[in-house]
Amino acid sequence: MHLEFRHLRVLLTVAEAGSIRKAAARLQLSQPATSAQLKRIEQELGGPLFVRSAEGVRPNENGQYVLRCARDLVVGFDRLREHARSAAGTDGGTVPPLRAGGTAGPLVSLLISALFELVPEGRLTIDARRSVHTLVKALSRSKCDIAVFGEFPGFPLPVGESVVTRTLVREPVFVLLAEDHPLAHRESVGLADLGGEEWVMPEADESGVHAYLHLTCQSAGFTPRIAHVTPDLSVAQILVAGRRAVCGVWPSAEVSDQGTVQRPLVDVPFHRRLQLAWNPESVPPELADAVGERLLAEYLSLVRRRPQYLAWWEDGGEEFALGADG
Repeated sequence: MHLEFRHLRVLLTVAEAGSIRKAAARLQLSQPATSAQLKRIEQELGGPLFVRSAEGVRPNENGQYVLRCARDLVVGFDRLREHARSAAGTDGGTVPPLRAGGTAGPLVSLLISALFELVPEGRLTIDARRSVHTLVKALSRSKCDIAVFGEFPGFPLPVGESVVTRTLVREPVFVLLAEDHPLAHRESVGLADLGGEEWVMPEADESGVHAYLHLTCQSAGFTPRIAHVTPDLSVAQILVAGRRAVCGVWPSAEVSDQGTVQRPLVDVPFHRRLQLAWNPESVPPELADAVGERLLAEYLSLVRRRPQYLAWWEDGGEEFALGADG
Protein backbone atom coordinates (compact mmCIF):
# COMPACT_ATOMS: atom_id res chain seq x y z
CA MET A 1 0.00 0.00 0.00
CA HIS A 2 1.22 3.50 -0.86
CA LEU A 3 0.56 6.18 1.74
CA GLU A 4 -1.87 8.80 0.39
CA PHE A 5 -3.10 12.14 1.66
CA ARG A 6 -6.48 10.67 2.65
CA HIS A 7 -4.69 8.25 5.01
CA LEU A 8 -3.44 11.22 7.04
CA ARG A 9 -7.04 12.26 7.65
CA VAL A 10 -7.82 8.73 8.85
CA LEU A 11 -5.00 8.96 11.41
CA LEU A 12 -6.13 12.39 12.59
CA THR A 13 -9.75 11.26 12.87
CA VAL A 14 -8.81 8.20 14.95
CA ALA A 15 -6.68 10.37 17.24
CA GLU A 16 -9.42 12.99 17.68
CA ALA A 17 -12.16 10.42 18.22
CA GLY A 18 -10.19 8.34 20.72
CA SER A 19 -11.69 5.07 19.50
CA ILE A 20 -11.97 3.05 16.29
CA ARG A 21 -15.76 2.88 16.61
CA LYS A 22 -16.23 6.63 16.88
CA ALA A 23 -13.70 7.28 14.13
CA ALA A 24 -15.54 4.84 11.85
CA ALA A 25 -18.79 6.75 12.39
CA ARG A 26 -17.13 10.05 11.50
CA LEU A 27 -15.49 8.55 8.42
CA GLN A 28 -18.76 6.93 7.32
CA LEU A 29 -17.07 3.50 7.32
CA SER A 30 -17.69 0.26 9.16
CA GLN A 31 -15.61 -0.37 12.28
CA PRO A 32 -13.83 -3.43 10.75
CA ALA A 33 -12.97 -1.43 7.61
CA THR A 34 -11.56 1.44 9.68
CA SER A 35 -9.57 -0.92 11.87
CA ALA A 36 -8.15 -2.74 8.82
CA GLN A 37 -7.24 0.54 7.13
CA LEU A 38 -5.51 1.80 10.27
CA LYS A 39 -3.44 -1.41 10.47
CA ARG A 40 -2.36 -1.05 6.83
CA ILE A 41 -1.33 2.56 7.45
CA GLU A 42 0.65 1.52 10.52
CA GLN A 43 2.37 -1.23 8.54
CA GLU A 44 3.29 1.26 5.83
CA LEU A 45 4.76 3.58 8.49
CA GLY A 46 6.76 0.84 10.17
CA GLY A 47 4.77 -0.14 13.22
CA PRO A 48 1.96 0.66 15.70
CA LEU A 49 1.02 4.31 16.14
CA PHE A 50 -1.64 3.82 18.82
CA VAL A 51 -1.96 2.03 22.12
CA ARG A 52 -5.19 0.02 22.20
CA SER A 53 -7.12 -0.50 25.44
CA ALA A 54 -10.67 -1.11 26.65
CA GLU A 55 -11.09 2.68 26.95
CA GLY A 56 -10.15 3.27 23.30
CA VAL A 57 -6.95 4.24 21.54
CA ARG A 58 -4.28 6.84 22.21
CA PRO A 59 -1.15 7.66 20.20
CA ASN A 60 2.15 6.20 21.37
CA GLU A 61 5.37 8.19 21.15
CA ASN A 62 5.88 7.40 17.46
CA GLY A 63 2.20 8.11 16.81
CA GLN A 64 2.46 11.54 18.43
CA TYR A 65 5.31 12.44 16.07
CA VAL A 66 3.43 11.12 13.01
CA LEU A 67 0.28 13.02 13.99
CA ARG A 68 2.20 16.28 14.38
CA CYS A 69 3.64 15.79 10.89
CA ALA A 70 0.22 14.81 9.51
CA ARG A 71 -1.40 17.96 10.89
CA ASP A 72 1.33 20.11 9.39
CA LEU A 73 0.92 18.40 6.02
CA VAL A 74 -2.87 18.78 6.05
CA VAL A 75 -2.67 22.45 6.99
CA GLY A 76 0.08 23.00 4.40
CA PHE A 77 -1.96 21.29 1.70
CA ASP A 78 -5.01 23.41 2.50
CA ARG A 79 -2.91 26.57 2.30
CA LEU A 80 -1.36 25.41 -0.97
CA ARG A 81 -4.77 24.73 -2.47
CA GLU A 82 -6.18 28.09 -1.40
CA HIS A 83 -3.08 29.94 -2.61
CA ALA A 84 -3.30 28.22 -5.99
CA ARG A 85 -6.99 29.04 -6.27
CA SER A 86 -6.41 32.65 -5.30
CA ALA A 87 -3.63 32.92 -7.89
CA ALA A 88 -5.85 31.37 -10.52
CA GLY A 89 -8.58 33.82 -9.60
CA THR A 90 -6.16 36.73 -9.95
CA ASP A 91 -4.90 35.59 -13.35
CA GLY A 92 -8.08 34.26 -14.86
CA GLY A 93 -10.90 36.05 -13.09
CA THR A 94 -12.34 36.29 -9.61
CA VAL A 95 -12.89 33.06 -7.70
CA PRO A 96 -16.61 32.95 -6.81
CA PRO A 97 -17.46 32.82 -3.10
CA LEU A 98 -18.56 29.58 -1.49
CA ARG A 99 -22.32 29.72 -0.90
CA ALA A 100 -23.42 28.04 2.33
CA GLY A 101 -26.89 27.55 3.75
CA GLY A 102 -29.07 25.46 6.00
CA THR A 103 -32.27 25.04 8.00
CA ALA A 104 -31.26 22.67 10.82
CA GLY A 105 -31.23 25.04 13.79
CA PRO A 106 -28.01 25.02 15.83
CA LEU A 107 -26.15 23.08 13.14
CA VAL A 108 -26.27 26.09 10.81
CA SER A 109 -24.28 28.12 13.33
CA LEU A 110 -21.78 25.26 13.64
CA LEU A 111 -21.45 25.08 9.85
CA ILE A 112 -20.80 28.80 9.58
CA SER A 113 -18.18 28.65 12.35
CA ALA A 114 -16.42 25.73 10.65
CA LEU A 115 -16.40 27.46 7.26
CA PHE A 116 -15.08 30.71 8.73
CA GLU A 117 -12.05 28.72 9.92
CA LEU A 118 -11.59 26.75 6.69
CA VAL A 119 -12.46 29.24 3.94
CA PRO A 120 -10.42 32.41 3.35
CA GLU A 121 -12.02 35.72 4.24
CA GLY A 122 -14.14 37.12 1.45
CA ARG A 123 -14.80 33.72 -0.11
CA LEU A 124 -17.95 32.84 1.83
CA THR A 125 -21.58 33.92 1.65
CA ILE A 126 -24.38 32.67 3.92
CA ASP A 127 -28.01 32.04 2.98
CA ALA A 128 -29.88 30.45 5.90
CA ARG A 129 -33.42 29.51 4.93
CA ARG A 130 -36.58 28.72 6.87
CA SER A 131 -37.94 26.65 3.97
CA VAL A 132 -36.15 23.35 3.40
CA HIS A 133 -37.82 23.19 -0.03
CA THR A 134 -36.11 26.44 -1.07
CA LEU A 135 -32.79 25.17 0.26
CA VAL A 136 -32.80 21.82 -1.55
CA LYS A 137 -33.96 23.54 -4.75
CA ALA A 138 -30.92 25.83 -4.50
CA LEU A 139 -28.67 22.78 -3.99
CA SER A 140 -30.17 20.90 -6.92
CA ARG A 141 -29.77 23.94 -9.20
CA SER A 142 -26.17 24.57 -8.09
CA LYS A 143 -27.15 27.87 -6.47
CA CYS A 144 -25.91 26.65 -3.08
CA ASP A 145 -22.55 24.89 -2.61
CA ILE A 146 -22.77 23.39 0.87
CA ALA A 147 -25.57 23.16 3.42
CA VAL A 148 -26.95 21.38 6.47
CA PHE A 149 -30.56 20.32 7.00
CA GLY A 150 -32.72 17.77 8.76
CA GLU A 151 -34.34 14.89 6.88
CA PHE A 152 -36.94 12.47 8.21
CA PRO A 153 -36.72 8.73 7.50
CA GLY A 154 -38.99 7.80 4.61
CA PHE A 155 -39.15 11.41 3.37
CA PRO A 156 -35.98 11.96 1.31
CA LEU A 157 -35.46 15.47 0.02
CA PRO A 158 -34.80 16.02 -3.71
CA VAL A 159 -31.31 17.51 -3.55
CA GLY A 160 -30.41 16.37 -7.06
CA GLU A 161 -28.24 13.55 -8.38
CA SER A 162 -25.08 15.67 -8.52
CA VAL A 163 -25.23 16.60 -4.82
CA VAL A 164 -23.33 14.48 -2.29
CA THR A 165 -24.91 13.96 1.14
CA ARG A 166 -23.53 12.58 4.38
CA THR A 167 -25.47 11.78 7.54
CA LEU A 168 -23.67 13.36 10.49
CA VAL A 169 -25.99 12.38 13.34
CA ARG A 170 -29.37 10.77 13.90
CA GLU A 171 -30.97 13.20 16.32
CA PRO A 172 -33.88 12.00 18.50
CA VAL A 173 -37.00 13.96 19.32
CA PHE A 174 -37.61 14.62 23.01
CA VAL A 175 -41.07 15.52 24.27
CA LEU A 176 -41.67 18.86 26.00
CA LEU A 177 -44.12 18.61 28.91
CA ALA A 178 -45.47 20.98 31.52
CA GLU A 179 -43.47 20.62 34.71
CA ASP A 180 -46.66 19.54 36.54
CA HIS A 181 -47.72 17.08 33.82
CA PRO A 182 -48.45 13.56 35.20
CA LEU A 183 -45.62 12.16 33.03
CA ALA A 184 -43.07 14.80 34.00
CA HIS A 185 -41.73 12.75 36.92
CA ARG A 186 -40.56 9.96 34.61
CA GLU A 187 -37.03 9.81 33.26
CA SER A 188 -38.37 8.84 29.82
CA VAL A 189 -41.79 8.67 28.21
CA GLY A 190 -43.37 6.08 25.94
CA LEU A 191 -44.89 7.53 22.80
CA ALA A 192 -48.10 5.56 23.40
CA ASP A 193 -48.50 7.40 26.71
CA LEU A 194 -49.08 10.61 24.74
CA GLY A 195 -52.08 9.23 22.85
CA GLY A 196 -54.59 11.46 24.63
CA GLU A 197 -52.62 14.68 24.27
CA GLU A 198 -53.04 17.60 21.91
CA TRP A 199 -49.87 18.63 20.06
CA VAL A 200 -48.34 21.94 19.02
CA MET A 201 -46.23 21.66 15.88
CA PRO A 202 -44.38 23.85 13.38
CA GLU A 203 -46.19 24.44 10.11
CA ALA A 204 -46.32 21.56 7.64
CA ASP A 205 -43.66 21.79 4.93
CA GLU A 206 -41.89 19.72 2.30
CA SER A 207 -39.79 17.93 4.95
CA GLY A 208 -42.81 15.75 5.78
CA VAL A 209 -42.68 16.55 9.50
CA HIS A 210 -46.47 16.28 10.01
CA ALA A 211 -46.78 13.09 7.96
CA TYR A 212 -43.82 11.56 9.80
CA LEU A 213 -45.38 12.41 13.18
CA HIS A 214 -48.65 10.77 12.09
CA LEU A 215 -46.91 7.61 10.86
CA THR A 216 -44.77 7.33 13.98
CA CYS A 217 -47.69 7.86 16.37
CA GLN A 218 -49.90 5.46 14.41
CA SER A 219 -47.22 2.81 14.85
CA ALA A 220 -47.63 3.43 18.60
CA GLY A 221 -51.39 2.92 18.35
CA PHE A 222 -52.89 6.40 18.04
CA THR A 223 -53.38 9.34 15.69
CA PRO A 224 -51.94 12.61 17.01
CA ARG A 225 -54.24 15.61 17.36
CA ILE A 226 -52.38 18.68 16.12
CA ALA A 227 -54.34 21.46 17.79
CA HIS A 228 -51.84 24.32 17.45
CA VAL A 229 -49.35 25.33 14.73
CA THR A 230 -46.50 27.79 15.25
CA PRO A 231 -42.91 28.12 14.01
CA ASP A 232 -41.95 29.87 17.26
CA LEU A 233 -40.66 27.58 20.01
CA SER A 234 -41.28 30.23 22.67
CA VAL A 235 -44.98 30.29 21.74
CA ALA A 236 -45.10 26.50 21.78
CA GLN A 237 -43.51 26.52 25.23
CA ILE A 238 -46.23 28.83 26.59
CA LEU A 239 -48.88 26.39 25.36
CA VAL A 240 -47.02 23.43 26.86
CA ALA A 241 -46.44 25.16 30.22
CA GLY A 242 -50.16 25.92 30.39
CA ARG A 243 -51.04 22.25 29.86
CA ARG A 244 -52.67 23.10 26.50
CA ALA A 245 -50.42 20.79 24.49
CA VAL A 246 -47.24 18.75 24.31
CA CYS A 247 -44.64 19.11 21.58
CA GLY A 248 -41.56 17.49 20.19
CA VAL A 249 -38.28 19.30 20.68
CA TRP A 250 -34.77 18.70 19.40
CA PRO A 251 -32.47 18.11 22.40
CA SER A 252 -29.69 20.09 20.71
CA ALA A 253 -31.86 23.24 20.83
CA GLU A 254 -31.53 25.71 23.69
CA VAL A 255 -34.85 25.61 25.53
CA SER A 256 -35.56 27.57 28.69
CA ASP A 257 -36.84 25.62 31.69
CA GLN A 258 -39.67 28.01 32.55
CA GLY A 259 -42.61 25.78 33.40
CA THR A 260 -41.56 22.86 31.19
CA VAL A 261 -39.36 19.77 31.19
CA GLN A 262 -37.81 17.72 28.39
CA ARG A 263 -38.00 13.94 28.41
CA PRO A 264 -36.57 11.42 25.94
CA LEU A 265 -38.94 9.04 24.20
CA VAL A 266 -38.50 5.33 24.90
CA ASP A 267 -36.83 3.38 22.07
CA VAL A 268 -36.23 6.59 20.06
CA PRO A 269 -39.07 6.04 17.58
CA PHE A 270 -39.01 9.63 16.31
CA HIS A 271 -35.84 11.19 14.90
CA ARG A 272 -34.27 13.07 12.01
CA ARG A 273 -31.04 12.68 10.10
CA LEU A 274 -28.81 15.75 10.20
CA GLN A 275 -27.37 15.92 6.70
CA LEU A 276 -24.34 17.68 5.29
CA ALA A 277 -24.79 18.19 1.54
CA TRP A 278 -22.44 19.70 -1.01
CA ASN A 279 -21.85 20.18 -4.72
CA PRO A 280 -18.60 18.34 -5.59
CA GLU A 281 -17.94 20.73 -8.48
CA SER A 282 -17.48 23.66 -6.10
CA VAL A 283 -16.54 21.89 -2.84
CA PRO A 284 -13.42 19.69 -3.01
CA PRO A 285 -13.52 16.40 -1.05
CA GLU A 286 -10.84 17.58 1.38
CA LEU A 287 -12.93 20.62 2.35
CA ALA A 288 -16.11 18.53 2.65
CA ASP A 289 -14.27 16.04 4.90
CA ALA A 290 -12.82 18.81 7.05
CA VAL A 291 -16.22 20.50 7.42
CA GLY A 292 -17.88 17.19 8.33
CA GLU A 293 -15.24 16.43 10.95
CA ARG A 294 -15.51 19.86 12.55
CA LEU A 295 -19.29 19.82 12.48
CA LEU A 296 -19.43 16.48 14.25
CA ALA A 297 -16.83 17.55 16.82
CA GLU A 298 -18.75 20.77 17.55
CA TYR A 299 -22.04 18.88 17.73
CA LEU A 300 -20.55 16.54 20.34
CA SER A 301 -19.39 19.59 22.27
CA LEU A 302 -22.96 20.93 22.09
CA VAL A 303 -24.27 17.61 23.45
CA ARG A 304 -22.03 18.03 26.49
CA ARG A 305 -23.65 21.42 27.15
CA ARG A 306 -27.19 19.95 27.24
CA PRO A 307 -27.50 17.92 30.49
CA GLN A 308 -30.63 15.97 29.49
CA TYR A 309 -29.25 15.18 26.06
CA LEU A 310 -25.90 14.16 27.54
CA ALA A 311 -27.63 11.79 29.97
CA TRP A 312 -29.49 10.15 27.06
CA TRP A 313 -26.29 10.06 25.00
CA GLU A 314 -24.31 8.31 27.74
CA ASP A 315 -27.14 5.85 28.46
CA GLY A 316 -26.83 4.14 25.08
CA GLY A 317 -28.01 6.97 22.86
CA GLU A 318 -24.57 7.55 21.31
CA GLU A 319 -24.72 4.20 19.54
CA PHE A 320 -28.05 5.16 17.96
CA ALA A 321 -26.96 8.68 17.05
CA LEU A 322 -23.65 7.73 15.43
CA GLY A 323 -24.48 4.20 14.31
CA ALA A 324 -25.35 2.91 10.89
CA ASP A 325 -28.48 4.57 9.56
CA GLY A 326 -31.73 2.70 9.44
